Amino acid sequence: MIKVLLVPSSDYLGHPFPQRHNQIFERLHDGKNFEVHVIEFKLFKESRLKTSLIIHELDNKRARNLASYYFVNAVNHATQIRKIVRQESIDVIVLSNLAAPFIFTLMEKLSSLHIPIVFDLPDYYPTSAAGYMLDVKSILGNLLTQVFDISLRYMMRRATLVTVASNALAGYAKEAGAAAVVNVPNGISENFLKLHDGKDLREKLGYGQEDLVVGYVGSIEFWLDMRSLLNGVALARKRGLSAKLLIVGRRLQTAYSERVAKWIRQENLEKCTTWLDFVQYEQVPKYIAGLDVGTIPFDISNPTAYYAAPNKMWEYFSQQKPVICTPTPEALSNSDCVVTVLTPDDYARKLSLLAKRDNPIFQKTKKGYDKALNRTWEKSAKDFASTLIAVLDCKEKVTGRLKSDC
Repeated sequence: MIKVLLVPSSDYLGHPFPQRHNQIFERLHDGKNFEVHVIEFKLFKESRLKTSLIIHELDNKRARNLASYYFVNAVNHATQIRKIVRQESIDVIVLSNLAAPFIFTLMEKLSSLHIPIVFDLPDYYPTSAAGYMLDVKSILGNLLTQVFDISLRYMMRRATLVTVASNALAGYAKEAGAAAVVNVPNGISENFLKLHDGKDLREKLGYGQEDLVVGYVGSIEFWLDMRSLLNGVALARKRGLSAKLLIVGRRLQTAYSERVAKWIRQENLEKCTTWLDFVQYEQVPKYIAGLDVGTIPFDISNPTAYYAAPNKMWEYFSQQKPVICTPTPEALSNSDCVVTVLTPDDYARKLSLLAKRDNPIFQKTKKGYDKALNRTWEKSAKDFASTLIAVLDCKEKVTGRLKSDC
């Protein structure tokens, strides 16, 4: 049995909804082939998610905010992680964070543990981390992003292997000097494989048959360009379209959602906007089923968005909903099924096309649905398992640090 220690990207139990690591490692941990241990960072006040993994809650120094939490505790966390590795006889470590893993990697360079390290990169961490502290477009925000980028590149070069969630991230990891890179894509859960009827939800929220319900499901954070979407909906309404906006999700750490609320007021969209909190993950397909179109309004000038592989793309498609997305590499690589937009006028024109109900966009949706059925978390977990097995097989063939060509 392979013992894995996961150092996740966020609060494993406190995040509002299951993330990539929850989806993959809950499936991996079977007590037969894999035993998965996970570090718990206390970033939220309470635990929201359940787990079957072996939890290791770290001792923390008090901190005022997210940034100081990681920085103040980095060395302490890294020391505890090394202790857990030894006590639990860990076979392989999966790192997916910046502060504690960076210190751990520095310490590991001087140690004789020689435990294989897989660095999992679900998105571009430098702006993800810097954006929770500063405006990444500011001088200080840009400087902090560069510091984080140097740290991340160092960790990827030190890792035995890097796993990524998108082709764009794979290119970034290779350019950074990673010894080996494997793409393990994001997916959808089994509860999305069933088609749901959105009629009840539409009636509950007061939508009529003539309404075009434009939806966004997810976190409302700084990597989005919600303003262009809102302006586009407002423009479509001025052109006579009965467009309604449904947002399902709230902020994580920053005040970006307050700016979104202000833009909604500025565009006079209050009466045609329904903004709900996060819903239980199992209920998400029912809310998507009530939409006419799902949107992914990423800010392509923000590297977090640019490099992203949003699984909401496949969640929308799983309920046979058209997907409108800004032109990120992931969207462009799926141009056979995704509709790309950039400006408010783009949004307005595409929404008007969708209202006609009989246009080529729906042929794209069919292709997206077929793809979504093959993009499951179960498959991603199997891919990750195969990668870990290969890493350990490689370790048996060489001494000391693993070779990239093993």
